[in-house]
Amino acid sequence: MNAAVVHHLPFVRVAHLLPQGMSEAGWDAIRPNLAHIGEAAEWWQVITGPVTPPAFDAETAAFLALAADTLAALPWGENPWGTLTAALKEATGRKGKALFLPLRQALTARDHGPDMAALLPLIGQDAAVERLRKSTR
Repeated sequence: MNAAVVHHLPFVRVAHLLPQGMSEAGWDAIRPNLAHIGEAAEWWQVITGPVTPPAFDAETAAFLALAADTLAALPWGENPWGTLTAALKEATGRKGKALFLPLRQALTARDHGPDMAALLPLIGQDAAVERLRKSTR
């Protein structure tokens, strides 16, 4: 199917074609990044793990360790991505790509993809903290 069509398909129309366990929230999060429905399995695996992030330099690894500790201590509310990035910006002064890209890479092993505000709740707090800690090793 044409990507533009896929981007508008409601969950009820595609649920039978999606990976087992994928919720409507999962579909809504990944749908804008799909060229075809078959790519849903790849993105669902990014959400459910495991992922293999790239190797990080010492400075980035220290930032990700702080991110893991920060996320572990934060209340898991309505917008965990916004809460995490605001706390890290305040603590480190990082912003823009220097703030967001290492987090995305550690959490998804990708440089780009669905909105992290939609993905992080699907990954879950415990798995996200573990992924961040794994990235520091």
